[in-house]
Amino acid sequence: MQTPPPASSRRLSIDVRSRLPVWGLRLIAGMIMLFMSEIVMWQNPPSRQPVDWIALYILYVMLAALLLDFVVRFQARDVASLLLVSGAYALIQSAVLNPGALSNLPISLVVRGLGLQTAAAFYGLLFFVLVMRGRQPDALQVIGALAIGLLWGAWLHWYPIQQSVAWGEVALQTAQLYALLFLVIIGVLFFAIGPRFRVVREKQFELVWWEQIVAIVPLFIALLIGMVQNVIPAIPLIVVVAIGAFVGWALSYQRGGYEPSILAEMMFAAPNLITHIVLSLIFLGAGTLAYSLIQDKDSVVGVILYFLVLGFGVLWLPAASVLIFLKYLNNRNREVVVDQGDDGERE
Repeated sequence: MQTPPPASSRRLSIDVRSRLPVWGLRLIAGMIMLFMSEIVMWQNPPSRQPVDWIALYILYVMLAALLLDFVVRFQARDVASLLLVSGAYALIQSAVLNPGALSNLPISLVVRGLGLQTAAAFYGLLFFVLVMRGRQPDALQVIGALAIGLLWGAWLHWYPIQQSVAWGEVALQTAQLYALLFLVIIGVLFFAIGPRFRVVREKQFELVWWEQIVAIVPLFIALLIGMVQNVIPAIPLIVVVAIGAFVGWALSYQRGGYEPSILAEMMFAAPNLITHIVLSLIFLGAGTLAYSLIQDKDSVVGVILYFLVLGFGVLWLPAASVLIFLKYLNNRNREVVVDQGDDGERE
């Protein structure tokens, strides 16, 4: 009888074939994150060359893989924990793919990083789960698509014409073309790669050891290239790392117990393209309306939006951290009460 390999060698084995289905889902999530971070939060996509989009898609797939791993690893399921994992995504995205977020600390990081990119990851993650689980959108999800559309339309019209940015005014037709193109690509990926009535367990989204290398190395190389080219400054990068360490520490209090992450909701996966189409149309319609509300660089709507994004970027981290700690203390108190009750019964 053949002796099975030792446990250590099994752990170090690389089984690519069994991991291909989950990488298909990561390809979908990566395209959603590229759309949210580059198009919705408008990182001047007309300035990109065709080859840039290939490199960006690869990097966003790796970012999405890390985001999904964080969700499962830290059992993120409520608003506070989802904000924290979204913030971790935002910090990595800002350091590697959005150096403008580090150009004028602290405002640039708060607005373009902790504000816009945290919102991008948060909504992108919810959108991915909603379409993959095959349900119809409810009123709250429709409101979310409406809000993201309003943000997109107003921001792409107001922000690029600011003197400190000077990207130039973006025509509505240009923005609509970019948005529609990527929404169609996302729909095709949902249709072609999304599993049909197949069980997808949340633990599958955790990166195994070789997948961690595959996900981290391209992002690390992109970071090194940016630092060598002096695009990514060292001191702001240290600030990002420090904030990231705090986010990881706060998330460590979320971990524990047996409650699943939000990805458990798509266990019986069946992508619903109607949901994708409905939410996309709401997003495009709201964006078109919001674009018309901006008249010039001093538009009141634009200024209000800027301060809303700034406020969100400032407040979500302390608010989410407090909620996580309160939940942790509440759980500990419950455990103490249960232990005392068990001791009393034994006596």
